[in-house]
Amino acid sequence: MTIRRRDFGRVAAAAGLAGCSGGRPKPNVVIVQADDLRATAAGPYNDHAVATPNLDRLAAAGTLYEHCYTPHPLCCPARVSLWTGQYSSMHGSRHNQKPMSDGTPNMAASFREAGYRLGIFGKNHCFTSGQLRQWFESDCSFGSAAWKAALSPATRTRMEERSKWLREQGGALLPPAAAPFSHEIYGTHLATERAIEFLDRKHERPFLLWLSLPDPHTPIEVPEKFANALPANALKMPPFRRDEMDGKNTRMRIFDYLIRGREIPDEYLARYLSIYSGKTAFVDYELGALLDALQAKGLGETIVLFTSDNGDFAGAHHLMVKTGSLVDSMVRMPLAISWPGVVPAGRRESALVNQVDIAPTLLDLCGLPPLGAARPWLLPFQAESPRRRSVYSEYGSGEAAYDWAEAKAVGPAARLGDYALKTPTELAHLERRERAGHLRMVRTGAHKIITDSNGEVEFYDLKRDPWELSNVHRQLEYREAEEELTKLLPRAATAN
Repeated sequence: MTIRRRDFGRVAAAAGLAGCSGGRPKPNVVIVQADDLRATAAGPYNDHAVATPNLDRLAAAGTLYEHCYTPHPLCCPARVSLWTGQYSSMHGSRHNQKPMSDGTPNMAASFREAGYRLGIFGKNHCFTSGQLRQWFESDCSFGSAAWKAALSPATRTRMEERSKWLREQGGALLPPAAAPFSHEIYGTHLATERAIEFLDRKHERPFLLWLSLPDPHTPIEVPEKFANALPANALKMPPFRRDEMDGKNTRMRIFDYLIRGREIPDEYLARYLSIYSGKTAFVDYELGALLDALQAKGLGETIVLFTSDNGDFAGAHHLMVKTGSLVDSMVRMPLAISWPGVVPAGRRESALVNQVDIAPTLLDLCGLPPLGAARPWLLPFQAESPRRRSVYSEYGSGEAAYDWAEAKAVGPAARLGDYALKTPTELAHLERRERAGHLRMVRTGAHKIITDSNGEVEFYDLKRDPWELSNVHRQLEYREAEEELTKLLPRAATAN
């Protein structure tokens, strides 16, 4: 069933779910967010990806968005955008060291003001400690007092053993490995356990639960339970052209130089993708545990949304991990939302959407006031309903460009694929690369333009070249299309 937007309040009220009319209780809301999970790493988006039966299950119960984009492919800016419905150049959190500014209108404040009980479980990297105290009655974010209190002595011991093993293997960017540890000592599992305990409580008010999982982000290791979810010898690597890096922007070519991307053997990248896929299966497993708990506790009428913050190359473009780029490996995100009886079930939505649409949509569904002019673009569409013509993403905070002189001062990694982040100087260079310049992207249904503040331009024909292997900037065949997207850039970050 497809529901017109003007009918949402009526249909929801008839189902006894929404607080939009009739004085009925407002729905509970669950947001599950992975870390560094690109869309094509998950089953619904790629026939060759690892199986994700629980994401499939959520999509079957609701709507899966085929073309969802992060507004900024970096942890903190992306998360602040999700909660504010604003692009990073609007809310000001444009790098990983800048959490949400006080006074910024956001979904957490709106839900708390409406009487919701808020809970955070897992990775934060968005709110300040003061903001968590102000809006989240249950704070079980990593490092919080509640998080530390929940860890048993035995779990602490095993976690310390894992940390020691990681150091011995070479740190977060160790050669891709299956770890000799149970998934039960990993943050992804422990955060899910705490979230399920939150569901066990008697809630006299509606709740908003944010389960923020730290996988499949580095370290490049996976608990043994998921080590063979997609074996390296059984997976299909993303396509690659040996000369494609020549058409990419300087940022991406510098990253290729720093991690020695062109030197990495195909077998090594396949192993990386296998480990990344196992971690994706781990995320899906915990999503299933949460969905099961909602059903078992009579909370099946909850709004459930699943997404990620940014992507990972995971073999695409012969690279791994992430850097300042707006190719789809970095910016195309999984997104599924369900609400039985309201959100159409089993629908694959092909319209372009952005994660800045999440906050206004959830507020709209729960009958709460909007955040400024942000529009709820995620509401299921009728053919005549307005859709986005394009989506926008950006990267960098406008500081001076990071150039080859700085890159060569650090030099390429001693170990293939390594970030080379073991000294304060190397870490400072990572922060420089994250803040340098201003990279912007506009994507329509058929084309994508990426421009950098240093004047570099990439243009891709997404119909012919969905993996963005060939930069066709300035080719005569695409002149009109490129001019059209170029005109969209100046106002893209403010158009919503």
